Amino acid sequence: MKHLFLIRHGKSSWSDAALEDWERPLNKRGQRQLGLMAGALRRIGAFNGVIYASNAMRARQTIEGMIASLNDDRLPPRVHFKSRLYTFSADTLWKWLLKRDEDRVTLVGHNPALEELANRLLRKPVDALPTGSGVHILLPIQHWSELEPDTGALGEHLKPGWVSYHEFQRKQPGDPGKKQGGSALRGMALSLQHLMARLQALEPGTALGFDPEFLHQYRISIRKVRAVLETLYALSGDKALKPSVKRLKRHARATSDLRDLDVFMDTLADWERDPDYRDALADTGALAAFRERQQAAQTGFAGHIQTRVYLDDMESLREFMHSATLEKTLKQQNKHLIREVLDARIADHNARLVALSDLSADEDFHRLRKNLKRIRYLADLDRALPSDFRKDLKQRQSILGEFQDRHVQETFMQAYQRDSDPDGRLTPLIQRLTGQKQAARQHILTLDPIDPPEPVTRARKTRPAPEGA
Repeated sequence: MKHLFLIRHGKSSWSDAALEDWERPLNKRGQRQLGLMAGALRRIGAFNGVIYASNAMRARQTIEGMIASLNDDRLPPRVHFKSRLYTFSADTLWKWLLKRDEDRVTLVGHNPALEELANRLLRKPVDALPTGSGVHILLPIQHWSELEPDTGALGEHLKPGWVSYHEFQRKQPGDPGKKQGGSALRGMALSLQHLMARLQALEPGTALGFDPEFLHQYRISIRKVRAVLETLYALSGDKALKPSVKRLKRHARATSDLRDLDVFMDTLADWERDPDYRDALADTGALAAFRERQQAAQTGFAGHIQTRVYLDDMESLREFMHSATLEKTLKQQNKHLIREVLDARIADHNARLVALSDLSADEDFHRLRKNLKRIRYLADLDRALPSDFRKDLKQRQSILGEFQDRHVQETFMQAYQRDSDPDGRLTPLIQRLTGQKQAARQHILTLDPIDPPEPVTRARKTRPAPEGA
């Protein structure tokens, strides 16, 4: 088996027209890509073998910048710059590869040569190889001279916009529903279509898991869609909406364990830097165990979004968002659609809040948090709501989220201690989590009820939300 890693140089500058193509350096965006991609490429093994690079300035700066960001003294001696690799021809690279004798080859070069080479080798081509991206190809051969087209398997495909949420978001379109003049219901239809397209765009970065922000944004998008469809169902009673709500609920639930573990790993990383807790984490194996569990959850979610059930469900949802059925349901609603349900949910939230006490079960706080999230997702779709109202919802969600996180983490650690910490080394950590959870509970108990926005005139009585909506 041979391993081939192809890395395209970072974004280059065209600002100096006097420079020859060979001399063009990276621009600011290209420099930024180096630090983002270096760690991800190292994780997939791109720097484990010999590294060959074009001697063009932009290719040289790419590999030198990536290695500098990794701060690994073993890497510079593995890099070799070759003038022959300053080429835009896949044929030239193919002939060069035939003469290699290493098991792993990393090649830093240029398009269209790299992309054409990758797609000539792979059984299933990649869609694109933008600047700063990389691809890992596994080849079932013993010698490079045995290279044949369409025989390679894709190991990993990494793009800056899949590794960094910041890079991803830079190119994403805004929500057209928020810019829609006139009908608020028309704006809602456009927002739903936008959210479904955004979900699909977020999937690669969420599956790879290099930046947890992808998962966070994926969860927000899928829950916003669900909140809107639940609202329509509550008002219309249209049973055509129910399958879509169920699909969204199922796939949102599939993210829960991974999200909780991502957050907990940040907490464990903070504890590892604390000398009071470092030894206990190391001696009990807690860090390694939860890291392995997080990786398993990441792999599980990546597999989940490749299942036929998921792919079919998402395709059905996208079609539904453009369907005459949804359009008809929207047209049947009055213009105060969002506000009617929002008011009802605020009233429900306030009733739950004032009913809480020191004796309330943790589950009562969880239900309040879920209720608040649905309020916030609906509020995001009503452009007429004041910014102070939205800000208050965000602050409340942060407080309730703190309680939820500490509760989950306390449960994680208690379960791990029962199985793997007979000496109770982790007890101080668990006590710290318990104290933080109790503090969050007390903070929630001091909250005032939500002040609803200005009331609206209802065209008809709001129907009660269906059970479980």
